[in-house]
Amino acid sequence: MPYVHSASFDCAKAKTKIDKLVCGDPKLSELDEKVSARYKKVLELSPVREDSKEQQREWVKGSRNTCKDAACLERAYASRISELEEDLKNLPFKPSLEKPLLTFPARSGEQIDATDIVKKEPLELTGRISSGHDPAGATYDINSAKRYYTIRYAWELTDAQKDILDNIGEANQYVVLKGQLVTYKDGSKAIDPDSIVQIFGQSP
Repeated sequence: MPYVHSASFDCAKAKTKIDKLVCGDPKLSELDEKVSARYKKVLELSPVREDSKEQQREWVKGSRNTCKDAACLERAYASRISELEEDLKNLPFKPSLEKPLLTFPARSGEQIDATDIVKKEPLELTGRISSGHDPAGATYDINSAKRYYTIRYAWELTDAQKDILDNIGEANQYVVLKGQLVTYKDGSKAIDPDSIVQIFGQSP
């Protein structure tokens, strides 16, 4: 029996359990269409389309496709709609490049063997702020599609600086980071600890 409910994809070609659940439930089908419509609007306005695509892929793989029943899918769709609507509030992205929201001086006292460095080059990257952790401690990072760099460790920042970064991250706002990128012999890249880093964007 063919599916009678519409969705953002062709239900006649539905093969996975998730797709069949969506196509067989009018409420899920409607939620799927809402997610699709809002995602298309976000893509149109996104300053980094590949980053928006990566966020959608992460949601599909890590949230939607992990569901086992309709109730879980309904929650996943509702959550994603809320996230996309929040994104739309922050777009279009029009940062002021005249005055940075934050300026971080070069790291003091960090020892890097210059022979390990292959290249230094200017870095200007539009991305989102997130928090992380590595063996040296808690980090504040910038993510842009599959590019990811640690900006500073939490212990290097003032409470006021951390508050600004936390607010930007919680709002999922885009920022522009300006600094210097260093490439090492092993092919890895990082923000140059000897460079001043500036963060530009809309005030959170």
